[in-house]
This record gives sequence, structure tokens and C-alpha cells, in this order.
Amino acid sequence: MDRTVGIKGKQQFFSELERDWAAIDRGENAPEPIHRIYFESAEVLSRVLTRQRHNLLKTLHANGPLTVRALSALLDRDYKNVHADVKILEEAGLIVRDSKHHILAPYEKLTIELPLTA
Repeated sequence: MDRTVGIKGKQQFFSELERDWAAIDRGENAPEPIHRIYFESAEVLSRVLTRQRHNLLKTLHANGPLTVRALSALLDRDYKNVHADVKILEEAGLIVRDSKHHILAPYEKLTIELPLTA
């Protein structure tokens, strides 16, 4: 499974939400869900998806579900720092937890779309 990561400001997000709700109110079918992860700006995206976190995602994906402790050992990084990175990536929707609360990176590929227009 792949995931697209993009930029969408709050105003654009809420405009699209209002458009979809209006269509539903008119009796039209609800739009199909779009499986994307949006950030408010390219700056926010770059603060979340740092080089170390990208490496964490790759390591996690290659090794399957892991505990934070096992992941920090594989990365040869301090547990506290890896735990902080995991929390940020989990809140962003880039990693998930399984039924045993192990973390995993379920995507084969992340495609990042950066608009060049305002």
C-alpha cells in the first residue's frame, strides 16, 4: 500500500469539506475517501519528515512491527529520541500500532506532492 503526502491549507480543507457536505445535503452520494496525509505547509512537512525520521520509517518498514526499544537498538539511537520521533510520526499518520502496540510503517512508498502555486 502506498500513501500520498501533500500540502493543504486549513482554508482549502474546510472549503472542500463544505462542498462535500452540501453535496450530501442535496442527496448526492458521499465522495469516495481520499487516502492522503496533508500538512498545512511545506515547512510543517519538512519539520515532521526529517532525515532521521525518514531513516526510522525505512528501518521500521524493512523490519516489520517493532517496539520502540527494538527500533532504537536497530537505529543505534537513544530510546528517548526515537520515542519522540515515533510519537510525531504516529500523530502525523505515517506509522501505526498493531494489536500488540508494536509500531509499523505500513506503506511501501510515500509520494510527496509539493504545489508550486499558492
